[in-house]
Amino acid sequence: MTQSTRLLTEQFKALESIQELDLKIDQLKKNQGALPESLRVMEQALAKVGQSIAQKNHAIAEAEKVQRQTQAARELNNDRLARSESRLVAVQNSQEYQAVNKETEQLKKLAISLEEQFKKAEADMEPLKKALGELIAQQEKLKGERDAQANLLSSQSGKFETEITTLTKERAQYTSQVDKPLLAQYDRVRGARQGLGFVPAIAGRCKGCNMMVPPQMFNEIRKRNAVHACPSCHRILFVPAESS
Repeated sequence: MTQSTRLLTEQFKALESIQELDLKIDQLKKNQGALPESLRVMEQALAKVGQSIAQKNHAIAEAEKVQRQTQAARELNNDRLARSESRLVAVQNSQEYQAVNKETEQLKKLAISLEEQFKKAEADMEPLKKALGELIAQQEKLKGERDAQANLLSSQSGKFETEITTLTKERAQYTSQVDKPLLAQYDRVRGARQGLGFVPAIAGRCKGCNMMVPPQMFNEIRKRNAVHACPSCHRILFVPAESS
């Protein structure tokens, strides 16, 4: 084995380790990035409950408005009815009596109608208040679950960050063993090819894109005299020792 072949072999071994570490780091970052998604789902559920609470509060406010208006109408009608009944006692002739009596009966009917409206508004409000109470309880429960999940995610994210830092430091030990142009080529290809920049060629086939490599190139790759890239996907190729 020539010195150049030995040096390239050593660099390829370092690249294998770098590729393995990069895949682990990528997976950790993916897992770390997925953590906020579960929290986002919980926030959406909270927002939805919040909207329902706002709707119920609006419905209750409208029912209370109707109730207040009805109560005011009841009080006004009762006052008019009392005055009408007082006039009925003091009337001097039958014609006036009939007119006041008719007015009194109408006010009595209106009083009954307003009483029914008031009770209906009160009855309509009861299920709304009950539903509101249930929604508020649900909201408090979701907030507790959200806060617990946020604490858990923070802890998990911290663990991922620690592992990523450890692997990154380990990666640096290997990158120092690879020539800068080769490492730059690997990083560039890896960034463009789903995290894989250095892949084996087995039985004349690139394991990155599964395309066949020209036979002459495959023979050159086996010799490890120079760096070769797959003509199809441009990943750096190597032949594992057991396959060479």
